[in-house]
Amino acid sequence: MRTVGGMRVPLRGGPGDGQIVAGGGETIVWRACLYEITPERGHHRGAELRIYQHRPDCCETYGRGAEDLCE
Repeated sequence: MRTVGGMRVPLRGGPGDGQIVAGGGETIVWRACLYEITPERGHHRGAELRIYQHRPDCCETYGRGAEDLCE
């Protein structure tokens, strides 16, 4: 996996639950679903990572997303 600036983050909830993905910033889009940064931290392979929580109201698989300008 290629990372942006070496940063990897865990996703919680939604279709990406449990995935570790490249990214950072306030939000991450994973397979048409929006994840927002939380103050919580998790551990993966000895590193402490910020957790990103799924926004179910901003996921195209739920018939929403770009139409509602969630991003």
